[in-house]
Amino acid sequence: MLFLEPIWRSILIPIGFALILLGVSLVVRYWGRSAVDKAILLAAAGLAVAIVIGGAVFGAVIAAFVLIMHSIALSIERTAGRNRDAAQGVTLARAWLAVAVSLSATMVAATSFAGIASGSLQRAGGMLVPFGVSYFAFHGISYVADVFRRRARAERSRSQLSVYLLLLPQIVGGPVAYEGVARQLARRSPSISDYSYGVRRLLIGVWKVFVIAALAGAHADAAFAKPGGLTALSAWVGLISATLQMYYGFSGYSDMGVGLGRMIGIRLPENFRWPYVGDSVREFWRRWHIGLSAWFREYADLSMDADHVPPPSTGREALVVLLCGAWYGVGWTSVVWGLCHAMLIVAERRGGETALKRLPALLRHGYLVLIVMASWVILRSATLSSALEFFKALAGLNPSPLRVQPATSAALWMVLGAGAVGCAPLFPTIRRWTVAIDALIVSLLMMLFASVLFAWRCVRIVAGPVLRGWRWSLTRAGRI
Repeated sequence: MLFLEPIWRSILIPIGFALILLGVSLVVRYWGRSAVDKAILLAAAGLAVAIVIGGAVFGAVIAAFVLIMHSIALSIERTAGRNRDAAQGVTLARAWLAVAVSLSATMVAATSFAGIASGSLQRAGGMLVPFGVSYFAFHGISYVADVFRRRARAERSRSQLSVYLLLLPQIVGGPVAYEGVARQLARRSPSISDYSYGVRRLLIGVWKVFVIAALAGAHADAAFAKPGGLTALSAWVGLISATLQMYYGFSGYSDMGVGLGRMIGIRLPENFRWPYVGDSVREFWRRWHIGLSAWFREYADLSMDADHVPPPSTGREALVVLLCGAWYGVGWTSVVWGLCHAMLIVAERRGGETALKRLPALLRHGYLVLIVMASWVILRSATLSSALEFFKALAGLNPSPLRVQPATSAALWMVLGAGAVGCAPLFPTIRRWTVAIDALIVSLLMMLFASVLFAWRCVRIVAGPVLRGWRWSLTRAGRI
């Protein structure tokens, strides 16, 4: 259908979310804040999305997960409170923490393997993951770990904990530590500027996902489906498409999460800061999936009781990358992808980065781009043998390429050109116009909302006498 095309979805989805939240805001102002809360609405939306994607059983699992995390956190707090100075209390609290982590890991593993068996996993950015289930688990672990480390108090209200664990912006955008979000949930006062900024970020994210990533990803799928029959040109076009798909797919969902959060007064951290403009693998990981990397650095070692995280060492940096590789997918390709990045980080930490700094900036940047694109070949391929075939195609070594190559179109070249430009902050002067853009967005939304109300009012004014006359005519005909 026409309205299911990427262009239409990129327009209709932000307008739909913006109008829904605007309507809820009016209800909140009319009935009072205690009646309806926009954060609770988005938490309910997160649970609804989980049910729609995973089914009623998955929704029941998520609801049970919230109740279990609530009970475990209270048990940890009570145990630590009664035995603050006793080793037995710490041991019991650590046992409860181990139970929470085990349950979270079991939920992720069971959902992943069940999805693989049934073929119901959602494809996002070239990898197979169950929608949001790992983020649910990460949020539960961070909540229980913060209570265990005495950074936060256990939440008494199940509904308030549900808001944090099921909040849709976090499910879309990525894992966020409980401590920071809990403070914002308690003191939220969204303004009209927050709302307009959120709509703009939501619109940017939807365009990234449903236009650039979708169109580039369709060509990348065709190229990676039969790597043994590609020419060198087709392989490079497919690899560039996959490279843009990975960035715009992940960063687009992150932008949508940031935008939805800002619309309800929650400032979520940025997840991507122009990762392709770096000049080393270490810098790439300081810019790529910042929230996921920070979460693994913070909570990978739950034995730490102090309120600080030790400075990143070579082993910790490599471990974080390996864990990110395990998160990106189930299979040897994700493992090898993580190992390649981890080994490069170790090499750079042990003198490679110093040697890179002696090179011109253009060569350093070219080194990073080639390394990252080569690693995407591994992660994007179905098997390691397929990855080797794709590398052969890139080098022009395929013995018998197919006559029919993946089709390219003007729309694809436009998307690749726009995507390449958008990967770097080439136009910083655009930021000067963000206030005007936000004002324009708010004006358009107000005009749209007013137009809908005006149209509905006109329909009632015109249809009212017609309906009354029609009823009168039916009544008179009945009397005759």
